[in-house]
Amino acid sequence: MRFAGELCALGTAVCWSISGNLFTAAGRRMGSVTLNRLRITTAAVMLGMTLWITRGAPWPGWATKPQVLFLAASGIVGFTFGDRFGFRSMVILGASRGAMLGSLAPVFTTLLGLPLLGEHPGPLAMLGTALTVGGVMWTLSQFGASAHDGTEGSVLVGVGCGVLGAMGQAGGYVLSKLAMRDGLDPLSATVIRAVVATAGVWVMAAFEGGGRASLAALRDRRATLLMVGGSALGPFLGVTLSLAALQFVPAGVAASITAFYPVLTILIAARFWGERITWKVLAGAIIAAAGVVVLFLR
Repeated sequence: MRFAGELCALGTAVCWSISGNLFTAAGRRMGSVTLNRLRITTAAVMLGMTLWITRGAPWPGWATKPQVLFLAASGIVGFTFGDRFGFRSMVILGASRGAMLGSLAPVFTTLLGLPLLGEHPGPLAMLGTALTVGGVMWTLSQFGASAHDGTEGSVLVGVGCGVLGAMGQAGGYVLSKLAMRDGLDPLSATVIRAVVATAGVWVMAAFEGGGRASLAALRDRRATLLMVGGSALGPFLGVTLSLAALQFVPAGVAASITAFYPVLTILIAARFWGERITWKVLAGAIIAAAGVVVLFLR
């Protein structure tokens, strides 16, 4: 199917833009660390059940040892490390500003893709990447959302967490592509990533002493519904689509198209959080959309 990878990456952006707003709302009720533990656990259960229904087993025993090792590393780097910091950034700064920092992921992905994957983006891919990331950054820099400096840390901490989250996302993306080079399907790959990440966050909870408090957060029905909805769209459907995109296009291109999600996040946040949109914001959105078109037609 023509444009299969690009469409999967764009679908990822849609899923992540919705889930980002849901997770921001949930995180402000239960805390970013608890949110990360519960949502990756929920996603792992969803993914395992889906694999069981479609392939007859909740764990992909057909994956080779190198694939499992690369995907395990990807889950730890992307989910356990990257998302922990990414969610904290969104809780502190808000969905829009947190998404702005998340849009740095394509830059880190492209830099890692050169030595690790041997991917050398052509001129059109570089132009599309520049337009997409530039449009996103311009849009979000013009957006007048106030930061939510509070119990999760200062604005400076939020910015640092956002950068670390983007680095984790990029590292997880590249490690996933290394694992999938031998033909492992996206759903199986996502199950491995999610299960290993789930084990990682609960091992950390045992050391940090927050496991019982995390489970107690499920008593908040609204926060739980927001978390489950975000899990279904984010680490379940969105991440599966992102790995599907890696089968068809270079990692840097897929990450750049996915980076369109902050613009969509703004449009949703305008309704969800009452944030104001200006013509400068819309101009940046158009530039980002043009970048996506260039990446489709490169």
